[in-house]
Amino acid sequence: MALYISGVLIGMSLVLELGTGNLALIRTGITKGFLPAFIFSIGCAVGDMVYAVLSVLGIALLLQSSSIFQNILWIGGTIMLCYLTYQAIKDFFSPKQITLEGKDVAKRSLWAYFFTGIWLVVSAPTALVWFATVGGSVVSSTIGNSSVDQSLVPFFFGFVTVSIVWGAFLAYLSSIGGKLMGAKMLRVFSLASGLLFLYFSFYVFISGLKNVMSLF
Repeated sequence: MALYISGVLIGMSLVLELGTGNLALIRTGITKGFLPAFIFSIGCAVGDMVYAVLSVLGIALLLQSSSIFQNILWIGGTIMLCYLTYQAIKDFFSPKQITLEGKDVAKRSLWAYFFTGIWLVVSAPTALVWFATVGGSVVSSTIGNSSVDQSLVPFFFGFVTVSIVWGAFLAYLSSIGGKLMGAKMLRVFSLASGLLFLYFSFYVFISGLKNVMSLF
């Protein structure tokens, strides 16, 4: 259950972050409707899962074998989470503007929307850094001293559940009218994301500190 909840929370912190994926999803919903936007969001979720599986599973295998690696995750994850908290709070005070200008992510078929969503995530190297630091730090703190054989399926299931639900929600809102996606709603998303990042910052830092103190 702890891993499932971690998957849900880290999934929420990721999908609420106002990056290129969310903005492209909103533009697609506004210009093309619910179904294309939802299919696009499924593609983004699959892209996130590719990096999540590659990075988190690899990190989990090293948790019990390297105290140095655990400390790197602890320090690196805490620093990145603090930075993401700062970015989210900054977006709260200065919300990003949604524009329909520029390259359109829409294609002629639903499969094209799906693969465009995957490519948007996989082609961004920051996604791998996210899961290698933040995701790995949270999972390592949750697993603690448990066996490395502990299944991470609940974590991934929680992560995917949030991605799909959020994609459907955002696709619906954006499809029924751009006015619903005004600055006030974007500020709410930024604030919620910032609070989650802040929670994980304390969570990872305290867990790492306890592990270090246990060595003395």
